Amino acid sequence: MAHPMDRYFAPPEGRIFACFPGAEDRPGQRRMAELVHNAVVEGTARFQRWRDGGGEPENRPEAVIQAVEAGTGTGKSLGYLVPALAAGRQPVLVATRTKQLQRQLLEEDVPRASGILGRPIKAVLAKGRANYLCRTAWEAVSTDPHLEFTRADQQLWLALQRWTRETQDGDREGLGRFGEGESPLWDKLNARTERCTGRQCPRFEDCFLTKLRAEVAEADLIIVNHALLLADRVLRESAFGQVLPDAPVLILDEAHDLEEQLTESCAEAWSSRAMQLLFTDLRDAAKGQGAALLALLEPWEKAWGDLLAWVPLEGGVLPLLSPGPEMKALADAVGAWVEAGHPLWMEARRLAGADPENPLWMRLAERVGTAFSRMEQIFAQPEGWVSTVSREGSHLVHFKSNPVDVRPFFHQHVRRGFESVVLTSATLRDGRGFNGLGLRLGLTRPEVEAAEHVDSPFDFEAQGLLFVPPGLPERRAGGGGVGDPAWIEASLSAMERMLRASRGRALLLFTSRKMLAAFRPRLEDALPELTFFVQGDGLSRTQLLERFRATPSAALLGLASFWQGVDLPGDALSLVVVSALPFAPPDDPVLQARIREADAQREGLGFIGIQVPQMTLKLKQGIGRLIRTRGDRGVVAVLDPRLMLPSEDSRGKRYAAQVRAALPPFPLTRDWERVEAFLRNL
Repeated sequence: MAHPMDRYFAPPEGRIFACFPGAEDRPGQRRMAELVHNAVVEGTARFQRWRDGGGEPENRPEAVIQAVEAGTGTGKSLGYLVPALAAGRQPVLVATRTKQLQRQLLEEDVPRASGILGRPIKAVLAKGRANYLCRTAWEAVSTDPHLEFTRADQQLWLALQRWTRETQDGDREGLGRFGEGESPLWDKLNARTERCTGRQCPRFEDCFLTKLRAEVAEADLIIVNHALLLADRVLRESAFGQVLPDAPVLILDEAHDLEEQLTESCAEAWSSRAMQLLFTDLRDAAKGQGAALLALLEPWEKAWGDLLAWVPLEGGVLPLLSPGPEMKALADAVGAWVEAGHPLWMEARRLAGADPENPLWMRLAERVGTAFSRMEQIFAQPEGWVSTVSREGSHLVHFKSNPVDVRPFFHQHVRRGFESVVLTSATLRDGRGFNGLGLRLGLTRPEVEAAEHVDSPFDFEAQGLLFVPPGLPERRAGGGGVGDPAWIEASLSAMERMLRASRGRALLLFTSRKMLAAFRPRLEDALPELTFFVQGDGLSRTQLLERFRATPSAALLGLASFWQGVDLPGDALSLVVVSALPFAPPDDPVLQARIREADAQREGLGFIGIQVPQMTLKLKQGIGRLIRTRGDRGVVAVLDPRLMLPSEDSRGKRYAAQVRAALPPFPLTRDWERVEAFLRNL
């Protein structure tokens, strides 16, 4: 029986074949389009029945949820854009995790979808507020005779002189390399929520955010990242939070990260960076108020410095309320910080009352109050939340209270916010199908059963090999957090041997910074004929990938962010080496709490139901870097004998069957000669 999507995707008459002569038939893409179409139609019908019945808020139905795992090469962007836009339920909201996919959608996939549908599509890319210039802030800063900025910001300052006159959208990306990274000067200029006065601002009508909201309101398609989507849902009750309009259809691409994104967006958080921004804004505002206000600010800044001095120097995420004298001293320091800031808070409120026409002091007083309430909530750690402190480098400290269970937030901000929601990624299933996804997000049994995997068009059995070198020891603790010497030596030897056979053209994925730092010098010494590019060496991700592509006999050494989103089709990449199964650090307090909760239901469920599925999805992401087109060929090597069954290797694990069931169907080999011959022939 014909499906409405056949008009676009069925060969040979489908519109996709008319628009792109020579296009291949992709059954997986066609099936995905059918699933998305069905979900949008069902969601529309469900909400129409509700509206016809009176539309009582308490009877509002929940969104139709459709999960689709679409293997690499499916063409999933068109697989969801065409049916979602064809349904006429605008605007369609597409949320992605990476900038790279946002750009691809806007510049490549939307024009293609427009051609297939035979009509123009108005698409808008919306970013978080801190990406946009605040005109009022620029006026204040550019006329400030006492302005000081860092040497690093001097080039930005020069670039701003021309850019601020020419920019049409105020998006800092238009500043090119001057608009990248953290910048104290940009912090003074951006349209962040904390200091926005909304309609009270004299530049509200020609504000870049006002213009963005108007464009978004007329758009057929709005592209955002996960963080903005969720921040908008969380903040839409406030006067300044909502940028995105109500949308009937949400496509959550790269949805494998959704639990992590919900945890991040719904956490109560405060940081040394947020505090520094507040200090800077208070100091700037105090310039016109004389020395009295600055005298109140100084003890508060000192108390914050004393507080940070109690944060442990070691890296990682630490439980905030763990027993011990350091954490007790830290809690006491928070009390002293609140006490030191109270007079300043009272003065800011007095100034706000004395000048009600000027919203500046009211906003600053609110922000001081927010700082107090956030830290109070974090240190209170209510039931169901885990409070943590972490250092990022020497200066940045994060305090957070993280939800252990994100299912209520998925329900509130996703399920209750739309008519139809599509969750898609190349990696949604673990070895137990979609049950893990359902467990993490709180999907119903029918929603889990409705979830589908659509096949990749790639011939994995012919295009590649999965290699677990024979004789590898299991990695054990030791070696400064890297691994015991026997594992290090065996892994280095295997890496060298494979890199010689592949002549570079390799991506080596490490599970920790310490591991990468330990392996790097040994590999560079052993293989002087290769050029090594290393994440964290000062180049941006984009620059690293560009240089790697352009350099023959090169190897790229990467950490967490290189396990996903890296696209290196063709001859540039013939070998992906996974140094160890990417289990999350077991000392992560939030993960520990989730494991405890699962183990309380059934002993061992935390490991097999949370840790193994999480690891499997990350492993799938890493392995997915290798085969990006039908013409790609290569080897994925996993230097971890735990991927073997106990019957295959004495170091193998029973859960290996569950993990391997979720991986692309590469032939598994342990034969060095087969692997080396395969690599040499590429």
